[in-house]
Amino acid sequence: MARPPSRPPPALDFRALFESSPGLYLVLTPDFTIAAVSDAYLSATMTRREEIIGRGLFEIFQDDPSDPKASGEDNRRASLGRVLALKRPDAMAVKKYDIPRSESEGGGFEERYWSPVNSPILDAGGNISFIIHRVEDVTEFVRLKLRRTEEDRLTEEVRTRAGMVEAEIFRRAQEIQDQLQTEAEERRKTEDALRVSEEQLRQVQKMEAIGTLAGGVAHDFNNLLTTIMGYSQLLAMRLSSDDPSLHDIEEILKAATRASMLTRQLLAFSRREVVQPRLVDLNSIVAEMGRMLRRLIGESIDLVVVPAEGLWAVKADTGHIEQVIMNLSVNARDAMPDGGRLTIETSNIELGEVYVGEHIGASPGQYVLLVVSDTGTGMDAETKARMFEPFFTTKGPGKGTGLGLSTVYGVVKQWGGTVEVYSDPRWGTTFKIYFPRASGTVERESEFPVVVPRGSETVLLVEDQDAVAAVIRAALQHYGYQVLEARHGDEALALRERHEGTIALVVTDVVMPVMGGPELAKRLWARWPETKVLFMSGYTERAFSSHAALDPRASFLQKPFMPEALALRVREMLDAKGVATA
Repeated sequence: MARPPSRPPPALDFRALFESSPGLYLVLTPDFTIAAVSDAYLSATMTRREEIIGRGLFEIFQDDPSDPKASGEDNRRASLGRVLALKRPDAMAVKKYDIPRSESEGGGFEERYWSPVNSPILDAGGNISFIIHRVEDVTEFVRLKLRRTEEDRLTEEVRTRAGMVEAEIFRRAQEIQDQLQTEAEERRKTEDALRVSEEQLRQVQKMEAIGTLAGGVAHDFNNLLTTIMGYSQLLAMRLSSDDPSLHDIEEILKAATRASMLTRQLLAFSRREVVQPRLVDLNSIVAEMGRMLRRLIGESIDLVVVPAEGLWAVKADTGHIEQVIMNLSVNARDAMPDGGRLTIETSNIELGEVYVGEHIGASPGQYVLLVVSDTGTGMDAETKARMFEPFFTTKGPGKGTGLGLSTVYGVVKQWGGTVEVYSDPRWGTTFKIYFPRASGTVERESEFPVVVPRGSETVLLVEDQDAVAAVIRAALQHYGYQVLEARHGDEALALRERHEGTIALVVTDVVMPVMGGPELAKRLWARWPETKVLFMSGYTERAFSSHAALDPRASFLQKPFMPEALALRVREMLDAKGVATA
């Protein structure tokens, strides 16, 4: 039987073949105009062919403007740039791309994870005529990986040999048994962690309550000290240098100054202090804390202080440094229940590359070294490994919060330093704290300046405590200023509206009834934008942590303060250039 004549194959429609291919493809011109697209790419990107053909790639597919971390567009540009420059394929790493949804689909962007490859098509002359942009959609894989479920799905393939069936069944059974044991162990750990968390929550709540109480006590005490110190210095100014009463007044001022140090400790403990970084001298801080530390550690422990001569300055907050020394001293005291020796040393030191290479986190340079060592019980390796963990403590219930050393670590790191600990149960513990050297010298503040500038401007004083207001008014009047008074923010605004003359400065407490200092400043600046405001407070509550505190028209004076300190700050603000009076 004769074979029928063969038919010629049908003409190939390459565009139809390309468009119906299952892969995600774009064909781009060298200027990144879209020349062709596969149906699969249209489906994946929720677009239509007539909407994107002839338009630029980056015109159609842009990053989600609401996502500041989006980098899909930049990655595509970089890859296509390499293709044009090198004339060879460029594989891009798996990245997140934002696919815009049509309005019928709800608008916005859909998050996808793609693995693209850009390949050049060269003409006979070796020039790029087109670029094939192929995409593998790995979104589901990435999502599974992110949920950490893929590892449970990636088990070994079932072995196909009949002889391996029993081994496979045994393995599966063993996995189930191990999983059940793991789940039981995880359940036990979860229950233990829950109990620990509940105890930590109780500790945090207790510490917060104590901190609130401490901050409130410090606030009230600072107002009292402001009155005591203010009237004492005003009285001292009226006496001649040979008056026998002057010595008594100076003793009152010294006692009040020591009391103000206690309030700073309370504020540091309650974490309500205003952080004021400045050049400080560690020797001076240690010396000023000496009496308090001796009371803190008790008579059975000897305190030895070894200050270095010519100690460099460091830039930090004095309250933070005091808190570090206090926390380490408390830990040392608790490690020496039968007595011992607490040694605090300072020195200048330069760390070289060899040291830095052996100590993770250290950087070469000049440092001021603070060493706190004791002859107590020391720590074993396990305790030392966890000592900086928040809430970790070896003390009994109710005797420790587990926050002391974690606070030390946080403070030191905040100011760019490092901590080293050497401890042995036989010899005790030594903490070495390295603070970076700061350029400049520490300014020594004089308790009684020789000359305090006077003035004649009008100052609006806003203070709700009568005794405090009276001493501040007396101090300002002593230095020549005209004083207007209000008890809270509303009263101050009404007084400012009525006053026809110039008010050179507003001196206001931070926390007051009806309206506090920051809100008063905000309303004053809305009506009189060039008003200068001096905040003062003995209770640096978070209400002061506002934009008003950072405004260049404002300054802050911590209670308690001397009349001379107030007069100097007032004159400094009034003489400052660039800000006119209200």
